Amino acid sequence: MRKDEAELENSAPSFWQMVGSTMLSFLGVSKESRRKRDFQHGNPKVFIATGFIMAFLFIMVVIGIVQLVLPG
Repeated sequence: MRKDEAELENSAPSFWQMVGSTMLSFLGVSKESRRKRDFQHGNPKVFIATGFIMAFLFIMVVIGIVQLVLPG
């Protein structure tokens, strides 16, 4: 394990790092060290809230695209 990965794994993530981790999870890409850090030190409330917000935004984007494509 590299030094920066070890530091990343042992430090508590900031709010924006947790939001970024949730976004990367939606895309299906993330480092193992980031995942371990999130499960060890992350606040589940932030992950859950961000997940709901991301899901809502995704649904709204899909609905918007469908309404643009289909004739009124």
